[in-house]
Amino acid sequence: MTFQQRLILLVTGLVLLAIAAVTTTMAWTTRAALTERIEAEARLTAGLLARGAAQARDIPQEVDALLSERLLSEATLTAHLVAMAEAAKQSPRAINDRLKQIAEAGGPDEMWITDNRGRAYLHNLAGPDPVFGQDAKGGPRHGAYTGLLNRSPASVVSEPATENGRLMKFAGVTGVDKPRIVQVGTDVRRLADIVRNAGTDGLIDGLLATRAVEGAWLLDRDGRVLARGAVMGDGAGGPLSDADISAAKAVVPGGDVAIRVAGNSMLALAPIRYAGPATAAGSAAGVPTVAVVRVPYTEPGAMLSRQLKIGGLVGVLVLALGVYACVRFARDQMAPVERLSEAVKAVEAGRFNPFTLNEAADRDDEFGRLSRVFRRMAMEATAREETLDAQLVMRGAELETKTEKLAAAEQLIEEEQRAARDVQSNLLPRQLPVGRDSQFYGMLLPGHTVSGDFYDVIELDERYSLLVTAGVSGGGVPAAFLMLMVRGAIREAARPGVGPAAILTHANERLCGESPFNGFASVFVAVYDRVAGTLVHAAAGHRGACRITADGGVEFLTATGGPALGVRRGAPYAEAVVTLNQDETLFLCTDGVLRSIDGQREPFGEERLAAALAHSRGMSARDRTELVLRSVQSHVGADGLIAGDLVCLVMRRLLPVTEAAEAV
Repeated sequence: MTFQQRLILLVTGLVLLAIAAVTTTMAWTTRAALTERIEAEARLTAGLLARGAAQARDIPQEVDALLSERLLSEATLTAHLVAMAEAAKQSPRAINDRLKQIAEAGGPDEMWITDNRGRAYLHNLAGPDPVFGQDAKGGPRHGAYTGLLNRSPASVVSEPATENGRLMKFAGVTGVDKPRIVQVGTDVRRLADIVRNAGTDGLIDGLLATRAVEGAWLLDRDGRVLARGAVMGDGAGGPLSDADISAAKAVVPGGDVAIRVAGNSMLALAPIRYAGPATAAGSAAGVPTVAVVRVPYTEPGAMLSRQLKIGGLVGVLVLALGVYACVRFARDQMAPVERLSEAVKAVEAGRFNPFTLNEAADRDDEFGRLSRVFRRMAMEATAREETLDAQLVMRGAELETKTEKLAAAEQLIEEEQRAARDVQSNLLPRQLPVGRDSQFYGMLLPGHTVSGDFYDVIELDERYSLLVTAGVSGGGVPAAFLMLMVRGAIREAARPGVGPAAILTHANERLCGESPFNGFASVFVAVYDRVAGTLVHAAAGHRGACRITADGGVEFLTATGGPALGVRRGAPYAEAVVTLNQDETLFLCTDGVLRSIDGQREPFGEERLAAALAHSRGMSARDRTELVLRSVQSHVGADGLIAGDLVCLVMRRLLPVTEAAEAV
């Protein structure tokens, strides 16, 4: 393929790519905006339905409370009326007639007044005189009211119940002049119809009347549909699928509105929040707990299709114009390129003639400048070619000399590395503590260049142990010397009763004042109580210390402490305390684990370390260490790099704290 053809394809491809990118961006932006609007409307509608359902549940309770108060007031007034009538020596017949007049004038539908033995000798309804308390199945106006004769309680309100084909609600009070029962009742069927019409069914019908909602449902906590409504048409009014019901059951009470896209519809699922005492009832079976609204979701897809079609048509037109302009431009620019191509072949064949580029060199554009530069370079190359052989001979001799010096330097470096590695391996603890309360394991994998990292476990007494991991800057013999200084300073300060912060402060002063090298060390120090399970720890610029809980949770402990040792004299160090329970583990490692990189220069890092430790749930200290090291090596692969020494120290607690304390 010629340069002219490649130029045409390049320009055409860039134009087409730009059109496709702009069209796709605009289409997806429009679709995202429409989706966001539909989602916002769905969230708002579902939230309104949820709040309406919560309020609809409260309405019957409030209405019942108001009705109860009214009935109690009417019963009290009736008690006073009867007391005054009897005080006026009116006959029972006259009092009954007056009660009938009150009922017909809009008062209570039923009024019953008993004597001190519970016989209802006064009432506005015709019939025999019932005796309260004798008939346990006598209806809501009997059994529950016998306590009023003893004024315990002073008033009673019963729930609505069907009696003689009517939905009746009764309330009663004790007599004001003597022990008796004064009971009034009213038919609440009409009020129940009003409450039902103002409830959830009316609310759903109101939403569906807007035609912007395909369907609405109220579900309880078990996914049962308690109220529903759907706009039938184009298959939009279908029932909720099993997946929709599962999503509704997963809605968190008191959480936000959840959105779910199913086909050409979008579902908004809002938890219903009940106020006051109704909150607990909202979690019971048979009570609406989730409001579900289905809205159409076809507009974003249709808009995306239209935008892509328009973009395609515009792209075809612009592409045709671009191809035409590109062909014309390529023809005008290819002439000097062809001259340069012929000149290059002539230079390769050793028969270059500078005058062949005169026409191209006379141009004022980039090709003219390129032709002039090429002609000058070709002439200079011809002149330099004569001296190239002599320079090659001289460079060969210099290369042999430098190769010999490099071999000697590599041998010296290898000897230093071997000495540093011997020092490092000899200073590691020969045997870690053994006991039935805790399990210890440490491992060192030296890097290609020894960096002086080490770990140490010092038994302060029968109860306390000191755990140390340290990473030393640099490599070779200087790193090994710094390692000796840090280890010696820590062991010198390690005594019963001395905390990690004091140990780090002592080691920092030693390293700042006595080290002949300009180096530093990152250190993690912890004092472990085998009985109480407590771990007092402090870090000096160190990362990679973790506490692993029994369920696999990982908590990093290197936030407390101060700067690395040897950086600043007099630096303060803070310490913190954690408690290791049974099957919890302390994992320590140096920076070599965290800074090892893969082929894309991505470090292993704390996130991958936490993920590897989380997968090591239930493993022994040794298996956990080997799992982490395998994870590091797998991350590095064939193209990555191990960042120095890999040091791990793991301590796993085996016994509960109480059992360990009793053992001591």
